[in-house]
Amino acid sequence: MNSTPEQLRFASIPGCTIRADFQGGGLSSDFGPLLLKGIDRQIGLTERLSAAISDTRHPGYITHTLHDILKQRIYQIACGYEDGNDCNTLRHDPVFRLGVGRKPFDTDDAAGALASGSTISRLEHAVSSKDIYRFSEALVDQFIAGYATPPEALVLDIDHSEDAAYGQQPLAFYNHHYQSTCYLPLMIFEGLSGALVAAVLRPGKRPTGAENAMILKRVLTRIRTHFPDTQILVRGDGHFSTPALMDVIDAMPHTDFIFGLPSNAVINRLAEPAMQRACALWAEVQTQDVVPDSVRVYEEFSYAAGSWSKPQRVVQKAEVMALGENPRFVATSLEAPTPARIYEDLYCARGQAENWIKHLKSDLASDRTSCTTFLANFMRLLEHAGAYVLHQQLRTQALQHTALANAQPSSVIAKLFKIAVQVKQFKDRVILHLPTSCPVKQLLQTVTERLFVPKPARLLHSP
Repeated sequence: MNSTPEQLRFASIPGCTIRADFQGGGLSSDFGPLLLKGIDRQIGLTERLSAAISDTRHPGYITHTLHDILKQRIYQIACGYEDGNDCNTLRHDPVFRLGVGRKPFDTDDAAGALASGSTISRLEHAVSSKDIYRFSEALVDQFIAGYATPPEALVLDIDHSEDAAYGQQPLAFYNHHYQSTCYLPLMIFEGLSGALVAAVLRPGKRPTGAENAMILKRVLTRIRTHFPDTQILVRGDGHFSTPALMDVIDAMPHTDFIFGLPSNAVINRLAEPAMQRACALWAEVQTQDVVPDSVRVYEEFSYAAGSWSKPQRVVQKAEVMALGENPRFVATSLEAPTPARIYEDLYCARGQAENWIKHLKSDLASDRTSCTTFLANFMRLLEHAGAYVLHQQLRTQALQHTALANAQPSSVIAKLFKIAVQVKQFKDRVILHLPTSCPVKQLLQTVTERLFVPKPARLLHSP
């Protein structure tokens, strides 16, 4: 048996050779779990999510509570470890143990070590459809709990995103639009704050209007229970302009919509006068010294497809560029704003939701849906959604007026979470040593003070 420690070799410097080993002991490469624990304590996310799952395990065989398992999994995803197998190593990491609420160097492995990758996998595969439904409701409740008082207005941006599948995942179908076999999850974000409202894993085929309407109705009904007088605007692109979705929104008080609208022969005929004016304007500006990139004319008209229950207001953007005509249409239930404001200020702003989907999908790897059952993959999506919630709340609550106030999760992970920590455990305290030359020292002092919640005096001496 070779007892020589594994070493890494590096180029020498004058007078010294350089070697490295993995005998550092109480060290961690992640400071992030402690920051995530701080924001989690303030908003109660993992506690709310774990309460939504029924624990069917035999009490005599339970080592890790559901709350601890979810904390561990969501914190690891939020720190950039999206693979469940990472738990096999990180379960012994002292800072992740502290984040979950365990002592960093407990000699009793069963009491100190976190859940293994197998335990995480069993949880994801054990959830039922009722657990998924309650978990999804808990995410909506978490969004609602983010407001101390009912807001005057909310903007709900809805969109689908490709979640490519590379195996034989159930209900992953070929989607011609994306030209891949995939899932097509539905995401709902609050358009003013970037808060995640809901994430629903769907089969890869294009959804029907009735399916989107069913999901949105449940979300709106739950929000309306707490915010009965809040003005809500629902925004989406062209494939959401279906009669089922419009009728659901029209039936709710203080609720409006703006949806992109695909063109057809009737719409093009109604839009022709405005397009002619735009073409004439484009010809006119060609005589100017500086020719603009494009000219736009905004118009509106009433239109009702054969399947619609009533006519809707349609706003037209008649745009002409050097490459040719670029007509665009949106259908809306709003009456007051001008056509230009509806399109430029209200509809185009929904493009920010693409960035939030990128944060969830690219930075936090929500597309790692490679489980063998659809419900397990749904659970994974919801776990990644929980990690997004922690990042969004950390950014809006603890990182305000700092250099990372508008940073995406990958930047926060790289600059704030990936910091080497030396952990020392004593009988009655734990000391963390961070690098003396830490480049974000002042930022960490600001963030930790904002996240610190002192223990009430009456609990200081409690067991």
